[in-house]
Amino acid sequence: MVMKYKGKTLTTEQESHVNTILDGNNYAIQAPPGSGKTFLLLAMARKMSGYGLSISFNKLLAQEAVTKFSSNIMCKTGHALAYGAIGYKYKKKLSKLTGKQLADTFDIGEWQLYNSPANKGYLILNTIRKYCYSSDEVIQYKHLPRLTILQDADLDIMREDLVHHANLVFNEMADVNKHMPITHDVYLKIWALTNPIINKDFIFFDEYQDSNPVIAQVIKNQSCQKIFVGDCFQQIYSWRGAVNALQDENLAKLYITRSFRFGENIANMANTIIIGYYPYQFAYVPFHGNDDVVSSIHYEPLPAVDAILCRTNKGIIAETIEALDKNLSVHILGGTQQLTYLINSIIQLKLQGYSNHPDLFLFKNFVDLVEYANSPMGGDIKPILKLIELYGRERLLSILESTVEDPNEADVTIITAHKAKGLEWPRVRLANDFKVPSDQGNPTTEETNILYVAASRALHQLDVSKCEACWPHTFDKARKVAYEQWQVDQMTEKETKHEYKTTEDN
Repeated sequence: MVMKYKGKTLTTEQESHVNTILDGNNYAIQAPPGSGKTFLLLAMARKMSGYGLSISFNKLLAQEAVTKFSSNIMCKTGHALAYGAIGYKYKKKLSKLTGKQLADTFDIGEWQLYNSPANKGYLILNTIRKYCYSSDEVIQYKHLPRLTILQDADLDIMREDLVHHANLVFNEMADVNKHMPITHDVYLKIWALTNPIINKDFIFFDEYQDSNPVIAQVIKNQSCQKIFVGDCFQQIYSWRGAVNALQDENLAKLYITRSFRFGENIANMANTIIIGYYPYQFAYVPFHGNDDVVSSIHYEPLPAVDAILCRTNKGIIAETIEALDKNLSVHILGGTQQLTYLINSIIQLKLQGYSNHPDLFLFKNFVDLVEYANSPMGGDIKPILKLIELYGRERLLSILESTVEDPNEADVTIITAHKAKGLEWPRVRLANDFKVPSDQGNPTTEETNILYVAASRALHQLDVSKCEACWPHTFDKARKVAYEQWQVDQMTEKETKHEYKTTEDN
């Protein structure tokens, strides 16, 4: 029987998935860009009995879901669930809290290693923030933000000190009778620690790849049927603890294998990125494009594009300079404030010996910053230092100020792949700053996902003329590197098993 929903006929694959989930088991559904996953969830909900919950990544998505799902399904974010259960008790404590305010109102101990009390307060608050994102029960070293210093002895002292004071501050926050301000993430964490029970017959978890472990663990602990939907290859937020349902061996997997957004050529490029850069023998299910959409890959520059996607801030500036030199008007999506702040803060550190920028405030002078930038840890800051050296502060700021605020008034939008997630343009060009294979191995999974996201933003034309990461010979090299690494891993595994057996025999 042909299944329809809201006048649309489900594809054979969609109909099969709807029928499959009616068995009551838990599933993770892998859905590539533009695959109609929301439509599929709506069709599923129509067939399921009882009362359900749809969990969304943010408030905007939850509000949109309310307009689409029927009344038997409650649409909430994790924070909304937590507020209704326990967060309302903290209503009077909800307020912004800065590092300086924390240092002024709470005993955070010695601060000299951090250059100022406000700096230490900021690091404590960010430790708590990362802990609140996690599914961990206690604050640990792994919840600390990146500490941009070179001295190992000082680093060990800082770690112990920050974890200790973060615990003290969090306990103050958790006490409804204390005046310590909290954020929404704090009451979400407090709620999660109570091991809450959600009384629903089934739960849909949309965009699961972007969820943080705290709410993911709450949902996974529920005894009702759970359907997790998302694209694990669009997971580019692992730095803040996002989790991946498609890697959960306890969940049965379903795959949507067609995108309705773009044609076969762009789908093939997305597939090639994953197959090329992911580990050898990684179990990947490719997807197809829309036969009714014409898409093309261009290895020679297109005369014009709607958007240029970069991996780094350096790429943003370099592409902006090039576009302005061609007399094109440029819109930098997300604004230029963060870049301007960073550039000014670097100059402040150089001239005055201090900076309040979170990435710089632990440095006691500019010389330390340069040394850090040239170390293996300084990859993010080094390109910006080179740009300042090449163009100077005034020239860089002038370039950023030359951009337009309204994207509709710009000839081209320039944006990082992180900020482009969820967006699309007819014609896209990828910049030349995406990671490529090296003698040390292939780019990380997260770097590969960033490239995948960037490539899948194009609807009709994808220009990879400058993006070496997407050239055929680069994919060949990546596959060779992956195979060689697999061989090494196989040999290491055999040697380990042999040593273990020898030890047992003795």
